[in-house]
Amino acid sequence: MSLLSRCLLAAGATAGLCQSYLVPFRWNRGPEGRWWELVRRRISRIAGRLDPQAGPRPIAPSEYAGSLDRSLRETEALLWDEGFIRNPIARLKVRDDTPVAGSWVYRESPLAPLQLHLMLFEGEDGTDVYAHQELSSVNPLCAAAHFTGEGQSVAAGVRRARELFALDTSGAADNPPDGPWNATS
Repeated sequence: MSLLSRCLLAAGATAGLCQSYLVPFRWNRGPEGRWWELVRRRISRIAGRLDPQAGPRPIAPSEYAGSLDRSLRETEALLWDEGFIRNPIARLKVRDDTPVAGSWVYRESPLAPLQLHLMLFEGEDGTDVYAHQELSSVNPLCAAAHFTGEGQSVAAGVRRARELFALDTSGAADNPPDGPWNATS
């Protein structure tokens, strides 16, 4: 990766850091921030024309942590109460051509090196939760590695989501990969 690419990614991470933590209002980063999803869909599709790695990607079945017997709005309120914030900087995920309904993240602190990323889809009987753990998208020191998927662990994210929430894991993989979403095993 070129120095210019690394600098651009660090600048983007800094902008994400400011968006996430300098505007700490519910309408920006909480359940009321649903407007970000439309913005994120548009930006991701435009970014994908410039770099396919920045555009929408299919959600991996291995990222499925389970489902919550709650509506999307109830699930987002629960995540907010548990310290998660909306994640508008995330790459758009799609399931069967349907865009993710909500992207949420938990970080121990604004500059924490790791984040738990939850992706929500409206299911038949509630909210389907997909997860992975990864390097922080808003830490400028981690931005380049985050963008390439370095250090991502589907297994750690799925395990953590299942520890935090009473998920119905019917149909979920027993052993998700201890690697990125596109790992073959």
